[in-house]
Amino acid sequence: MQAIQIDQAGGTEVLRYREVPDPIPGPGMVRVKVHAAGVNHRDIWVRKGTVGELPYPHIPGSDAAGEIDALGQGVDGLEAGLRVVINPGVFCGKCLACLAGDHPACAAYRLVEGTYAQYVVVPQSNVVPMPTGLTFAEAASIGVPFVTAEAAWQAARVLPGQTVVVWGASGGLGTAAVQLGKLRGARVIAVTRRTAKVEALRKLNSDEVVVWDPARPPDAEIKDLTAGRGADVVLDSLGKASFGLSLAMVHRGGQVITVGATTGSQVEVNLADIFRRRIGVIGAFMGSAAILPRILPLFARGQLMPVIDHVYPLEQADQAHEQLERGDVVGKVVLEV
Repeated sequence: MQAIQIDQAGGTEVLRYREVPDPIPGPGMVRVKVHAAGVNHRDIWVRKGTVGELPYPHIPGSDAAGEIDALGQGVDGLEAGLRVVINPGVFCGKCLACLAGDHPACAAYRLVEGTYAQYVVVPQSNVVPMPTGLTFAEAASIGVPFVTAEAAWQAARVLPGQTVVVWGASGGLGTAAVQLGKLRGARVIAVTRRTAKVEALRKLNSDEVVVWDPARPPDAEIKDLTAGRGADVVLDSLGKASFGLSLAMVHRGGQVITVGATTGSQVEVNLADIFRRRIGVIGAFMGSAAILPRILPLFARGQLMPVIDHVYPLEQADQAHEQLERGDVVGKVVLEV
């Protein structure tokens, strides 16, 4: 099969398009013929070697959609040819966290790797039937961003009528969070750095769009938009560049949900401000395996919408990574296999 492999950490030049052996599904595993693979910021961190030890050569990628191609021993209830979306979280299924449905708390939790290829092998439990009405590219754009965003809103217990702020609202995670926030009945304020993205965010039904101008920190505008009170919840995926501002945006007793650190992970905080103002800081990483099969029907019914900026052929994975790193996207970048 053809795949993108990495032999060492580095820039986009380490993404090599080459022929590699087809993977063989073992017991309880299925092989999926990949038609499209979503590109996530985590794939960039994998390429740069910042997510821990990886065996090389390594095939990156956690999101994909395609057709079941082969079944391992003991797999039942599935058949070759079924169109599926890959559920990106892998867990033991036996520990207390898994039994409680809190899969990311499993000590063995990890993300699927290897979707930048014509075939990928995953556990039977990691394939979800693909809804009708979606293209493979659209289905491949859903997994990581929508599961993460939904898990974050769940963690914050967002209620109808609350005001939530979404940093990086034009990215894959951001566009997912805007839609899921609106679906929960929240007032959604989207924050972006680029004026050119304002109209796209309005089309996602953002209630307000704030352009991040370094000359006027957005926390002041958030206070203006909330009659001085501040937001109930801020979803922060940027990290270093935004975290202090996120704390300033919420009202007393509000919450900041950190789901990423695309601008850096080392931040300075005033603990006295956090405990005196009773600010809740919650870390959210992915979510329960139940989220993806629960929300996929909402795409078929038109209540949620995949947002794709550009589709590249697999061999142009380097260009996909470059575009994502520039931040020149509205929604997702996808690889067509």
